[in-house]
Amino acid sequence: MKIRGKKLLGSRGWRYRTAAAGAAALMAGTALAAGVPGTASASQHAAKKFNIVLIPGLTTDPFYITMGVGAKAEAAKLGVNLIWKGATTWSATLQTPIVNATLATHPDALLIAPTDDVALFKPMDAFVKAGIPVISVDTTLKNKSILTAAISSDNFQGGEAAAKAIAAAAHYRGAVAVINVEKGVSTTDLRQAGFLAQMKKYPHMTVAATEYDNDNPTIAESDARALILAHKNLVGIFGTNLYSAEGAAKGVDAAGMKGKIYVAGYDAEPAEVALLKQGVISILVVQNPAAEGKLAVQDAYWALTGHKAKIKKSVLLPNVIATTQNANNPAVAKYFYKTKL
Repeated sequence: MKIRGKKLLGSRGWRYRTAAAGAAALMAGTALAAGVPGTASASQHAAKKFNIVLIPGLTTDPFYITMGVGAKAEAAKLGVNLIWKGATTWSATLQTPIVNATLATHPDALLIAPTDDVALFKPMDAFVKAGIPVISVDTTLKNKSILTAAISSDNFQGGEAAAKAIAAAAHYRGAVAVINVEKGVSTTDLRQAGFLAQMKKYPHMTVAATEYDNDNPTIAESDARALILAHKNLVGIFGTNLYSAEGAAKGVDAAGMKGKIYVAGYDAEPAEVALLKQGVISILVVQNPAAEGKLAVQDAYWALTGHKAKIKKSVLLPNVIATTQNANNPAVAKYFYKTKL
């Protein structure tokens, strides 16, 4: 999912001067510079409390909530103010006015998970034209030229991993399907592309269909039920984000096909993890949204304090593969998503 697109976290920015106060800020900045390698010049900027806004894909998604947790912790460490705001549903129509209204508040930096890789370009470009650095987290734009940085997980590789898992479980025979969010979402488009590219390597497997659920688990469940009825040789479904995966898994379970149709999903919110442990979902490609939020705040801080050379223009974080067998392993479970900031 998008969204699949979110999410450490925060879901698919954040979605976040008296003389005495000035002196306190200066002391905090000096202490930070002394304690954090590479931030020796932070005290030069300590008198100003930077306001960084994080606009997630949607505020109710555990992925983005986890991203918010990571961003919030890093903001506190660096002594900046993180403002979290956004829509409660995944929608470019709803996100755009929030972005436009945020520009009117003149924040120092914008961190955003755009809900459409084309439609959000103009609203985001308005920040850049106003001299405000913009960093995309999770999702991004087709035209990334305006971005200070783009931070995401390796979504293509995640799709490949999902395909490999389903193929192996099905002994490399049968039909598979994809339940995606909607077209035009950078992350889930890449996951689908990775999945389809890997599936081409299996001569005895076919892709029966690609469905879109508009980031709605109820629609995803209905899609899964219909796919099972329409394709008697269906052996696997790939849900490209948490809602798609959750819905697909429930559809498979309701049809009595647990263990016969393998579900590979994305993300690791509580309901998904429960389904994983039950074996209804076979594999989850788990991202690290907390790290995405942390890195985005760091990059914004470097951009605002004259350290742009420290910023990597593009970052792809590795995924963690969770299975029914390793779901209780602390080394894996620590990446499962949170539900509260």
